[in-house]
Amino acid sequence: MASEDDRAHGVTPGLRHDYTTRTVTRQGAFLLPYLHPGMDLLDVGCGPGTITLGLAQAVRPGHVIGVDHDAEHVKAAQALAAEQGVTNVTFEEGDAMALRFEDSAFDAAFENDLLTHLSQNATRAAREVYRVLKPGGFFGARDVDAEAVVWGHLTDSIRQLDELMMAWQQSRGSDITLGKRLPAILREAGFTPTVKSVSADTKGDAEAVHAHARTTIFLLEGPLGRDALASGWADESALEQIKASILAWAEHPDAFFANVHVEVVGWKQSTA
Repeated sequence: MASEDDRAHGVTPGLRHDYTTRTVTRQGAFLLPYLHPGMDLLDVGCGPGTITLGLAQAVRPGHVIGVDHDAEHVKAAQALAAEQGVTNVTFEEGDAMALRFEDSAFDAAFENDLLTHLSQNATRAAREVYRVLKPGGFFGARDVDAEAVVWGHLTDSIRQLDELMMAWQQSRGSDITLGKRLPAILREAGFTPTVKSVSADTKGDAEAVHAHARTTIFLLEGPLGRDALASGWADESALEQIKASILAWAEHPDAFFANVHVEVVGWKQSTA
């Protein structure tokens, strides 16, 4: 069930566990070539900290601050850092659109799917990141474009699921097609030049495929399904058909899922 906190913070209910599987070598790989030891880095919308800890390893002995609007995520990130003995990282609650830091405080910044959840305020948030970066600093931003999602063994029912997911996320204030606009968002925030790339979060083996199916069923039987019925996007019969299709999909040998993301590294112009 989607709590009010989930709706306010952009946390997709049912995906908290999925967030813990994210790593710097997958979701942050596009930024790693630009990082070096001694940098101070800001991770905006850090979630449970699994990517952040990898960033901290990359810039050690520099320091990383992870900021998230969700108190549960911050607590989980702090616990993970303590468990792994990572000491050059700090986690705190904060608002991406009103960062507490002074101007020019960081050498680099990172976000993964944060701007997606801020939707109409994405450029404002990117400008806040621009403000807290030092001249010559850079921002690595990565956001989903669900219009480019790839399903192995796609069916008509799964196409309907994609349409429901798009409508549902939009109703929650998220734009899961934002990725294609990411270069323009960073440019409008002042970042220039920019380097663009594309990667995908992939569920490719049997375990990951089944996990994705379970999460999808949870959403259909919970917040997504309830909102779909209340809004008239689908009836009970259609939801049952989609659930059956997802269960069958998970058992098919050709099944996989890839959530395509656009990645942009943008620089704050140096005053020199």
